[in-house]
Amino acid sequence: MTHDEAVAEAARLARDHEDRATHSWLVREVAPGDWGVAKVGVPGRGPTVNVQESKPRPPHPDDPRPVYWRNVGGPYAN
Repeated sequence: MTHDEAVAEAARLARDHEDRATHSWLVREVAPGDWGVAKVGVPGRGPTVNVQESKPRPPHPDDPRPVYWRNVGGPYAN
């Protein structure tokens, strides 16, 4: 395949292939004078495989101190 044919094939694949949203096609020289198209995955565009759902945090418990200590600051407040 010539360089121009490889460029045209890469453009066709980028336009028509079903993996065009997650992959890119690059032209590369396979052997001296022989060109090909390489399919390369695009980082961040593939399916997410490790999804974890966070659990809601439990509500904070009430303050166990007596009301006087909560409002005034305890028995040592001035």
